[in-house]
Parts: sequence; C-alpha cells; structure tokens
Amino acid sequence: MLTVLMSITSTSVFAYDIAVANDDGVTIYYNYINDGKELEVTSGGSYNYYSGNIVIPETVTYMNRTRKVTAIGEKAFYYNRDVTSVTIPNSVTSIGDNAFSGCSGLEKVIVKDIAAWCGISFSDTYANPLYYAHHLYSNENTEITDLVIPNSATSISDYTFSYCYGLTSVTIPNSVTSISKYAFLKCTGHKSVTIGSGVKSIGDNAFSGCSGLEKVIVKDIAAWCGISFSDTYANPLYYAHHLYSNENTEITDLVIPNSVTSISLNAFRYCYGLTSVTIPNSVQSIGNDAFYKCSSLTSITIGSGVTSIGEYNQEIEGETNVEIIP
Repeated sequence: MLTVLMSITSTSVFAYDIAVANDDGVTIYYNYINDGKELEVTSGGSYNYYSGNIVIPETVTYMNRTRKVTAIGEKAFYYNRDVTSVTIPNSVTSIGDNAFSGCSGLEKVIVKDIAAWCGISFSDTYANPLYYAHHLYSNENTEITDLVIPNSATSISDYTFSYCYGLTSVTIPNSVTSISKYAFLKCTGHKSVTIGSGVKSIGDNAFSGCSGLEKVIVKDIAAWCGISFSDTYANPLYYAHHLYSNENTEITDLVIPNSVTSISLNAFRYCYGLTSVTIPNSVQSIGNDAFYKCSSLTSITIGSGVTSIGEYNQEIEGETNVEIIP
C-alpha cells in the first residue's frame, strides 16, 4: 500500500508513474503507455535532474512485472545539461518533441543495433541526442565513423543521423528503400556515401549541410535514375560533385543502361565530374534539372525515344555537343 501511495503522490507532483534504479544506481523515471503494457522514459520533475551516463534499459521489472521500454517522452531530458552520454536500447521506437533539448553536455550516443536506430520515429530535431553529442558509438569506447547500415534495415527515418559530425562514410544496402527527410542533415565530416539499388526515394534535405562529401558511390545506374529526390539537398551530389561506380572508379563517361525508361528530377544535378553522357533509345523522359550544373559536360548523345526534356537541362555550363541518335 505504501509503494502504491508513493507512486500516486509522485505522479501528481512530478508527472511520472514509477521510478526505478538501474544496476548502476541511476534512477530513471517512467510513465505507463499502451494500456500499461509498456513504458516511456520521462522527466524526473525538474531541470538537470539526470546527470552523467544514462543507460536506458530495454526492460524494467517493477512490482514483479516486466515491461518493455518503447519510448522516450516529450522533454524527458529537457535541459539536463549534466548528462554526458545516453545509451538507447533496441526496444525504443519513438522519441518525443524536445526530448534532449538543452542537453548541451552530451558527448556520445551509444547504439548497439543500427537497424533499430534507423527505425526510430524522432518527433523533431531535438528528439535526437545527436543534435548535441555529434558522435555515435557502438559501445562505451568504440565510435562509429564508417557506418554500414545492416541488411535488416528497410528505411532510414527522419533525423536519424542528423548532426552526427563523426561519420566519415556511409554504406546504405540494397534492402533500404527510403531515406527520409533530414536523415543526414549537417553530417559535416561525411566524405562518401554508397547508395544501394533498393533506394526509391530520398526526402527533403536528407543530405543538407553535408559539406565534406567528396564522392557518391552507385553500383546500379539504372536504379539511381529512378530515385525520387524530394529537393536539391536530397541528392548528395549537390556537395560531392563526383559519381563513382566503386571506391576508386569515378564515372566521367556516363552510359545510361537500356533498362532505363526515364531519368528522374535532379538525378545528376551538380555532378561536375561528368564529361559525356549517352542516353539510349529506351529513355522516354528526362526530368527537370537532371543534368543542371554539370559544368564539365562536353558531349551528350540523346536516344530517339526521348519525347520530353524537363526544365533547366538546357542550362548546362560549358560547350556541349548534343547528338540525337537517329
């Protein structure tokens, strides 16, 4: 009865349902969600209540019942400036508005399952602790710099790796079909990205601010031609300017495969490395800005199947010889 009374009192004053100490002695506060079947991490009731290294457990046992921790609530760590690291378990699927806003002391985010991390729903920029930490770790001592997304991942959510300055390369496998908005926003240390053939769409500003990009590696040009880029900054070529077929081979003389029927909006925009392009008869349409600002192009061969060419493709810089295949 005393335990229940204390829980009710805490709820009315501090807006949490239960408080449970981890094995390391750090107390974490939770609310019941999903009809009491799951738990959401919440605030301890005042600014800077949490401090040091916070390890969020995958499950919590309280009053002889074990529940999974599936969420981090709105403003859960709001302005807890003394938190230096946070470990996010695989069980967490959502993080609420401003959950880590003001956590200026954060230095590292520890994630043991990248596929699970890619699936988290971040409500806003400050829901992701990387906004302050800038560095992602697989354990306490190992920073992730060369990120390889696992084949078990099928999408990369909004804000997933935004502000992760520590990333230098990213490999996205064929299993991933979508990269959502702001996914790699402001990853300024990012030098190369490999895009798998399964990617069908890349959201607004997905690579905005990735000013360190030097190369985009694409092993399947046909798949690349079909990607739906939401805006200019959805395409990593905006910064990289150079397209590669593997780590060491730049594509300068681009031959579009016969399997391609259309070239999407922004597909090769700002690809300075291209010197020639051959478009086969199979291609029927070329989207807006597909070759905009490809400043090194000197020749383009266009197949007879092309019936529409979008706006701004005529604004290719430099002397370009255009040949129409009869």
